[in-house]
Amino acid sequence: MESTHYEICIIGGGIVGLSTAYFLAKSGLKVAVLEKDSIGSHASGFAFGGLSPLGEAGDPSSISPVFDLAKLGMAKHHEFSSELPELSGVDYHHRFRPAIDLVFNDEERKEAEQTMKWRQQVDNYKVEWVDTKTALEIVPNLNPEIIGAVYTEGVCDVEPYRLVLALTQSCEKLGVEILNKEITGIQIENHLAKSVSTHQEKIYFDKLVLCMGPWSGNVSDWLGINVPIRPLKGQILRLKSESVELKACAGYQHNYAVTKPDGLIWAGTTEEDIGFQDSPTPYGRNSVLESLTHMIHGLDDAELVYHTACLRPLSIDGKVILGSAPQIDNVFLGTGAGRKGILLGPGMAKITSDLVMNKEPEIDISAFNVTRFS
Repeated sequence: MESTHYEICIIGGGIVGLSTAYFLAKSGLKVAVLEKDSIGSHASGFAFGGLSPLGEAGDPSSISPVFDLAKLGMAKHHEFSSELPELSGVDYHHRFRPAIDLVFNDEERKEAEQTMKWRQQVDNYKVEWVDTKTALEIVPNLNPEIIGAVYTEGVCDVEPYRLVLALTQSCEKLGVEILNKEITGIQIENHLAKSVSTHQEKIYFDKLVLCMGPWSGNVSDWLGINVPIRPLKGQILRLKSESVELKACAGYQHNYAVTKPDGLIWAGTTEEDIGFQDSPTPYGRNSVLESLTHMIHGLDDAELVYHTACLRPLSIDGKVILGSAPQIDNVFLGTGAGRKGILLGPGMAKITSDLVMNKEPEIDISAFNVTRFS
């Protein structure tokens, strides 16, 4: 059986794994990323790619440190936007564009006003209430039955598959080895992980990072700790319309739609707790179309170009799992971002890379430790 040695071995080639590899390689470490499928073939390549730390509900004091992690993720995205296209040669369409959250009745307006109060106190964002007339000037095809909307500037989006490609190319230029291999087990001696097994070989390392998305449950068996992650399926449509262009991202009740730089309207998404079934379905298509046509009028001529589905990793309490593994001194976990994987991924990766290099993380991550489930 062959064997190879790396300073850092990362399992999982999604946004968290690749971003972690990028930060570590920039610090000069010898890194391998092991991915059982092709890069970008799961949630990181098929997400919507919206970047808004303001997408949390409730009061900021109650949602911190999730909000702190979201802000860190946003900051790292801004760094990526100036570094990755130059290093990789891949333009992944990082851009600022406004968001408009629709309100249809007085009860929704009360809720929106509560959320606006704290959002307006966050630096670098402009958040304001707009009436129906103004909302329709911003996005002419909105449903005219709205009573108003919350308009936000300072938020962004990216094309996730291109972002994964940019990260992959950048990592490889920095010397990261990206290997198409499936892990079958982890060997542990004296509270240290020593190697991982694949079907062909053992790979040795000094430190191990596990960023396995919805498949993170495997870690429970390998390490003997409870990692309660399950897949949350989401489906997205991309439509071509000659008559409708959405220059702001329209949102209503966890659904969204915007015209991206590829000229298509991207609309989503479903939340389906149905296990590891990741094929697009008529239910998903109809569900997304129903929410889209409730938000946006004038799409009678629209042509469905793509219909995709992916599985996002969700922990049982909805928060990420981030930090050191208990009782194993050289293993680190990063998973469970649910619908916010693209936004949170680079922040989770920065924290993970700091922990790997024995540095203090930039934010308090105690609420994210996996020991909360034991």
